[in-house]
Amino acid sequence: SGVEKNHDTKMLDRRLLIRVFIISFVSTAIGGFLFQSTTFALPKIFDERLGELGISATLIGWYAFIVFAIAAFGQLIVGYLVDQFSIRLVFVFVAAFQAVFLAVMPGLTGWNALLVATAFMLVVFGQIPINDVLIKRITQSQWRSRVYAFRYIVTFTVMASSLPIISLIHARWGFDSLFIVLSAAAICIFISVLMLPRALSKKS
Repeated sequence: SGVEKNHDTKMLDRRLLIRVFIISFVSTAIGGFLFQSTTFALPKIFDERLGELGISATLIGWYAFIVFAIAAFGQLIVGYLVDQFSIRLVFVFVAAFQAVFLAVMPGLTGWNALLVATAFMLVVFGQIPINDVLIKRITQSQWRSRVYAFRYIVTFTVMASSLPIISLIHARWGFDSLFIVLSAAAICIFISVLMLPRALSKKS
């Protein structure tokens, strides 16, 4: 009957909504780990990897500043792409590039390390607006503030816990192992994003 079909549709919509919420919070948590790990460790990475390019603490600081400044534009680029294309498609590419650039980083030094670091920071920063847009599109206005609040609780909790993890990995195995761990984390985001419904609209 029509009532049963309507009930089935609501149940399907609810299941899809729950799935999107879970994917959003998983990607938020792992993304927070990636963001905190890369931003916190980058100056130390440059100190170890830039060699003659980073002959002083001042120069290393400037390199980090330039990379962060360039990476900030990743949010504008991704924000524009999300408005033009499927959010799922954009998210898939961002997660894939994160995994690739972080996997390439081990062993690199000098200009190669600087360029790849800039590339992975661009996509790490680029993920930031995607989860916000995703939540906005699937959440009713009366619930949106509370969902955002919970999202930030998840983000900041993971970001805080990432600091001792970074220190432990670096002390025992070095930054090459950290990059491998971060690349694996980005792969987890990529896999979770593939589970997003294809029907997510381009615009709210």
